[in-house]
Amino acid sequence: MTSFVGGQARALAAAFTFMTRVPLGALASHNPADLPASAVYFPVVGLVVGLVGGGVFIAASWLWPSSISVVLSMCATVLVTGAFHEDALADAFDGFGGGWSREQVLAIMKDSRVGSYALVGVTLTLLAKFAALTTLASSDATVGVARALVVAHVLGRWSSLLLIRRYAYVRPAADGERPSAGRPFIAGVTNFRLVVATLIALVILEFAAGWHALPPLIVAIVVTAAAGWYFDRRIGGITGDALGAANQVVEVCVYLTLAARPS
Repeated sequence: MTSFVGGQARALAAAFTFMTRVPLGALASHNPADLPASAVYFPVVGLVVGLVGGGVFIAASWLWPSSISVVLSMCATVLVTGAFHEDALADAFDGFGGGWSREQVLAIMKDSRVGSYALVGVTLTLLAKFAALTTLASSDATVGVARALVVAHVLGRWSSLLLIRRYAYVRPAADGERPSAGRPFIAGVTNFRLVVATLIALVILEFAAGWHALPPLIVAIVVTAAAGWYFDRRIGGITGDALGAANQVVEVCVYLTLAARPS
């Protein structure tokens, strides 16, 4: 029992070490062997990131209007994650926008330089987040900004598990190169861990938004399925950048769903 609890604690720490810049000190896990099991805690990472953003928004709202508070909350989530998924989104925009063949797409995504597709795509994505969250802040929506941040960040990270379980990882492992970000999790997302992670995500969504989280959940599933189909058609599967890009698209679509006018 002690061994199991210790293993899960290391897996949880590995999830935060990998996906955020949360200072864990001596608790941080830098052992690659802990990464496969850490995938089950992706929704928990989303919860913490969402709570950080929501807390900053609530605190900032005491001093500034909603538009400024939204910007500060977005800055907080980027800082706590080190722009981890935004960077992947930029690479994906450049790769899928500028590459024609599978090999071209993979090569461009691996290039650290930022192209026009990345610049325009990430800018528009951030603007969409800002507009949707500002709309939520200025409306009488049942799900406010803080709750929306939790729902979106949880579902965004949960989407990675669906894609990892469903599609092949196509980035080839080259000798002497740093392993790609998504590779350690490929064997780790078993059916059991996917079910556990889904239950964790559903519990968080229930507490965060109740039945109001149902439309975003449906949208997240549809968007994830569409992203997986697109990645599979273009490059035959997924990469770490593809996972991060899907995370961001799911996040912004959740905000747009919650900000939509009621019919």
